[in-house]
This record gives sequence, C-alpha cells and structure tokens, in this order.
Amino acid sequence: MTCREISLPLVLASCLVCTAAVVDGYSCDTDGILKMGFPTFSHGRYSQDQVPRGKVVDFRVPIQMGGVVIHDGDIVFGDIDGVCIVPRAAEEEVMRRALEKARGEKLVKKAIEGGMSAREAFDTYGIM
Repeated sequence: MTCREISLPLVLASCLVCTAAVVDGYSCDTDGILKMGFPTFSHGRYSQDQVPRGKVVDFRVPIQMGGVVIHDGDIVFGDIDGVCIVPRAAEEEVMRRALEKARGEKLVKKAIEGGMSAREAFDTYGIM
C-alpha cells in the first residue's frame, strides 16, 4: 500500500487474507492493531484517520518503498527493528546464507560465554 497513513480497518477491508501490513507512511488505530496481534510496520503512529486522504488503487502489483522494488511473491520479514524484503528469485540463497550466519553466531556466542575474547572470536570465526 502506498498511501501515507493507513488504519487497521482499511487494511482489513482491502486485503482480507493479509497477515501483516508494511506501510510507506504512518499508521493509526494502534490499540486495535496491538489487540489483534496484526503486525504493522510503518514510519510511526499518527492519530488522524487517513480515510479522507488515502485509498487503495491496486494490489498484487510491484511497488517501491525506500528505493526497493517489491514484487508479488517476494518474502517480507519484519520485526521490531525493521523490515527486510527477499526477492523470490534469491529465496534459496538468502535462506541458506542466513542459516549459516545464525549457526556461526551461535558458535561465537558459546565461545564468548566460554571465556574467549570478542577479538579472538572474530579472528577465529569471522563473525561478530
């Protein structure tokens, strides 16, 4: 969705099968969003309703947010720290490399907890 503010009712009404919303703008209805457990990623919260200013004009088409083009079928990961888009064509490589990094980070964590210095851990594993 490319409108500047978005509210939970608009999200639910415009895409009944959505599992989350990523908004290139602000969101409102924060209490409702939190109570429903509906993951919503935006620039922040804004209390004014967007209905007079925003409308859904299309869906399942490529969009651009922050210089990144997002296509239908791309994987969208989001958490409290931000959102990451994984192009469908790169899915296997990205997942493989992410798992390798996570495994390496576990080794580093164990090594540091076992008394290894951060410098030595980086020199040994190349991961920090």
